[in-house]
Amino acid sequence: MRVTLLALISASTLVADEPATGATPADETQLSSEAVAFFESKIRPLLIEHCYECHSHQADASEGELYVDSRAGLRRGGTRGAAIVDTDRSKSLLLRAVEYADDDMQMPPEGKLDDEAIANLRSWIEMGAPDPRVIEQDASHQPSVSPMDIDPKSHWAFVAPVSPVPPPQHDPRSHDVIDDFASQRATEKGVTLAEPAPRETLIRRVYFDLTGLPPSESAIEQFAASTRPDAYVRLVDSLLASPEYAERFSRYWLDVARYADTVGYALGGKERRLKGSDRYRDWTIHAFGSDMPFNEMILHQLAGDRTDPNNEAGNLDAMGFLTVGRRYLNGLDTRDDRIDVITRGLLGLTVSCARCHDHKFDPIPTADYYAMFGILSSSKHHEDGKSPLMMSDIEKPHDHPILVRGQQGNRGEIAPRQYFTALREADDKPFRDGSGRWELANKIAAADNPLTSRVFVNRIWGHLTGKPLVESTSDFGVRTPPPAVAEVLEELAVDFSRHQSVKKTVRRILLSRIYRQAVSSSEQNHELDPDNGLLARANRRRRDFESLRDSFLAVSGSLQRTFGGEPVEITGPTPVPRRTIYAMIDRQNLPAVFRTFDFASPDAHSPNRYFTTVPQQSLYLLNGVQSQELARRVAMQVRRTAARNSEQPIELAYTQTLVRRVLSRDPSEEEQRQFVAFLQQAPASFVVASEHWTYGTAKLDADRRVSDFQPFAVFKDKRWQAKDKYPDDGTFGYASLIDNGGHSMRGADGGVVRRWTAPVAGDVTIAGMIGHREKRGDGVQAIVWCGNEQLYSEVRHGENRKFGPLKTRIEKGQTIDFVINRGDSDSFDSFVWQATIKLVTESGQEFETDSAEDFKGPGGSRASRPLDRLEQLAQVLLMSNEFAFVD
Repeated sequence: MRVTLLALISASTLVADEPATGATPADETQLSSEAVAFFESKIRPLLIEHCYECHSHQADASEGELYVDSRAGLRRGGTRGAAIVDTDRSKSLLLRAVEYADDDMQMPPEGKLDDEAIANLRSWIEMGAPDPRVIEQDASHQPSVSPMDIDPKSHWAFVAPVSPVPPPQHDPRSHDVIDDFASQRATEKGVTLAEPAPRETLIRRVYFDLTGLPPSESAIEQFAASTRPDAYVRLVDSLLASPEYAERFSRYWLDVARYADTVGYALGGKERRLKGSDRYRDWTIHAFGSDMPFNEMILHQLAGDRTDPNNEAGNLDAMGFLTVGRRYLNGLDTRDDRIDVITRGLLGLTVSCARCHDHKFDPIPTADYYAMFGILSSSKHHEDGKSPLMMSDIEKPHDHPILVRGQQGNRGEIAPRQYFTALREADDKPFRDGSGRWELANKIAAADNPLTSRVFVNRIWGHLTGKPLVESTSDFGVRTPPPAVAEVLEELAVDFSRHQSVKKTVRRILLSRIYRQAVSSSEQNHELDPDNGLLARANRRRRDFESLRDSFLAVSGSLQRTFGGEPVEITGPTPVPRRTIYAMIDRQNLPAVFRTFDFASPDAHSPNRYFTTVPQQSLYLLNGVQSQELARRVAMQVRRTAARNSEQPIELAYTQTLVRRVLSRDPSEEEQRQFVAFLQQAPASFVVASEHWTYGTAKLDADRRVSDFQPFAVFKDKRWQAKDKYPDDGTFGYASLIDNGGHSMRGADGGVVRRWTAPVAGDVTIAGMIGHREKRGDGVQAIVWCGNEQLYSEVRHGENRKFGPLKTRIEKGQTIDFVINRGDSDSFDSFVWQATIKLVTESGQEFETDSAEDFKGPGGSRASRPLDRLEQLAQVLLMSNEFAFVD
């Protein structure tokens, strides 16, 4: 890929070469395992508990002719219309009813659902309301075999993997038997293998996968020019030994463990910081860096109270795998979350789907779920123990009854604490060693476990190649078919179960021909194998959020190479130099930038990262204060380096140095021509309209004209006020201004003033909304002055109403004053006032500011110095596809 001058104009969007496919409404034949798991664990129990009594076939009740016990019933709706509308989810009556948005339609009638339940419903509807439920009234037939009657041994993933017999023909291009398996299968399907990737591409790919950082230009040149036959092996080994590898693979695992630094929603001002969360994160970094055997990692994470009870080796912190999840207000949900992270995270089993009923697809009875529930109910979290993350067995461990339909008050048979039905041997006994966690951990970590190695190796393959062998990485149930080249997964799983070394498995995959091949392939190959299931080419990949941010820091010379420690806030105006793995993850208030760049949700176990391409990504990189600052730092580094070379024209030296620094290559002749021409242009004039607001009080004459304007002296609690004490005992009283309103003065002859000073002359248009929400008192008077011209004056009392558009001519330096004056009473005079000002000069330049969005405290400028030409060019290269994509 090459960067052209078009990128300077269009601020290139992060898109792949392949066209994106549009989303389609979810139906019963197109549901991912993750969608089904979310429905079964979050939505079905809610509907059963609150809705089935009046709206289900089982209860023979359909008030309002509405059934909610099937997908079709929700979409068919009742007398008021469809409960869920696929084509316009904003019209879904189900959400309006539970939000109590309509006085005549509030469900459930006995009381509003809690915020968490409503948020789950909203998320489900935004996902397309995936729903696997089909009942007799909606389907012509039922499955002939119950999932409970399925023989587990009939499913490939429930049988221990066995080393496959090598193909009879060895492909001379192969580096490993897994290459031969893939080559044989591709040949059978008429698919040709891709050529090896160029060395410049390969080193960039390996750096991304193992460190998340870009290689330097010198590292690329040295590797590309090396004639050593073991150059690539040496490169891989050096990166596997680096601390950056440990951080990279730790972050992969933290997605599985739903890592965050806060507990989630907390009542009554309770501390939200999750005590010791960073100790679990640092433990995973140490574990991957030291190549701790994976079976040991499992034992520490599930039963660290047995493997390191006094935390002498720090392995008690590993129990954060269980305890760093969301702390739900309902303890049942907290245990459900821990069951989910154990079973989906380690075994690829969706056991949480059996909370209310037997699993709909897999041989997982409800008793299996409550066996796990009993294990965790017999374990206690000790925040004040040897580790704040530890759990230990309670004094009297006990089995737990099945909760029929998941309802706490409806108790069924006792479920003994034991291993899963689908994986249990006939002579396996129930767990009786304490809570049973230690026995469970050993079962999962056992070398002959049919799922553990397969699931983990599949995750590694997905991280290194961009596409897992088994698409549903956390669901290896009976609906999941084996991969197209099943022998690759089986061979790697068997090998991994023997040595348990993550680094050995990573190294083996990286040294294979499959990993080293190029992305490009023929049209015929794409037609025959559109999803690349035959492993005949590499997959084009984009940097994830952590890698993108860390790469920005690296090329700007800002990256700090320190390891471990407390989490840091990274969303302020100044770039924080620490790697993104150390960012504070607030699961209740996850910053927008994390969501914009597809960060894994910390609310639940995340099987995969899902990459989107949305305008907000480019807008953030273009307008974000941090991205602009990092572009300045890149330009500063370029200036320092280019200054040492006085033999070239400075614009050419800047171009060559910048492209080498950001993209690790030399610019093409066409790029040199266009970039040099761009750098030689004079910078455009720049005015920040939002920088010209001031806030204060003023004396008002008989015509309510402003005189003696006095800026507020104190900014406190996001509020401008006259004095440090608030309210003031004198004439100021509650006089103040906040982003979208404020309070009037106590004195009748004074007003609070939000003033904007015109940076240039032109025609202005003013519009917005003024509100006074109190029925008590006598309201406030709102006045708008432009210089000595009164544009608007009106009293607001107990209402919100729009005003404008107001139009007039303004000269440079002239002011527009938004004045609020009290009425006869000085009580109940809080107000809301939001205004936009649009200014157009005679030359056609447009400037716009919003009084609420551009509100600021002292030194709180939302804008910064405009980028010069070199900084602009640096920013565009940082935004380019070539920088954002790995291949």
